[in-house]
Amino acid sequence: MTTPNTWAVREVALATFYDLKTNKARIQLQNLKTSGLENTADIVYAMGGRGNARIVGFSGNRGGRVTLQDAVFTNEVIAMMSGNDIVEGAANVFQREVLNVAGDKASVTATPLNATNGLISVYEMNEDGTHGEEIQFVSGSVTAGHYTLSGKELTFNAGEFADGTKLVAYYQAASASDSKKITISSDKFAGTYKVVLDCLVRNTIDEQDYAAQIVINKAKMEDNWNLTMAAEGDPSVFDIPMEILKPPGSTEMYTMTIYDESQVV
Repeated sequence: MTTPNTWAVREVALATFYDLKTNKARIQLQNLKTSGLENTADIVYAMGGRGNARIVGFSGNRGGRVTLQDAVFTNEVIAMMSGNDIVEGAANVFQREVLNVAGDKASVTATPLNATNGLISVYEMNEDGTHGEEIQFVSGSVTAGHYTLSGKELTFNAGEFADGTKLVAYYQAASASDSKKITISSDKFAGTYKVVLDCLVRNTIDEQDYAAQIVINKAKMEDNWNLTMAAEGDPSVFDIPMEILKPPGSTEMYTMTIYDESQVV
């Protein structure tokens, strides 16, 4: 087969990110929904004569954009776009639980942090699920409108709440050690990487598929990105916008190579 001169493309790319400092591969995205390249430049014209027509055009400000849309969220990519590493380990997470009183007691599921100061807050629950009267923590003898806390167990004033009374409790507890924390901070920003896009193109003559590889020498991830959560419609996607930069010592913003994968030696 001869590498095509005319071709069509209808396939999303695989995107591989390489660290500019180490030249090592950082991650490959294999679940992209769309991948696109936009070439940009400005044109200014010398204009004059009757009708002030355009006479000569001057092009400049060469640039480009890469837009990737991922069907899934990947922690490593979020770290690259936030400028912060993903931290693995136990973390303090907020909990909300509906408790049922039985024998002047009720228990939360997890072990509360800072138990010596009680929970964040405890309320009687109204029939519509809203908060009723707050029940205050006390470290000594329990009195009306108060509770004591021992481990996971809350104890109330004798006879104050009938069995089956619903309460709502808010507190913090420790997550498992394999939890992963994503941080967006005010002093860290998205990084710059070499990006390689691999996709397939189809020869318009024999309709055979060939590999196409786009190498973007320097792509700056943009700092504006969204995390959308909705109760209906398609699952949320992750947009990864990047600006193509000129690499040092070269004029090649990016290259595209079309080749036969079976002939790679």
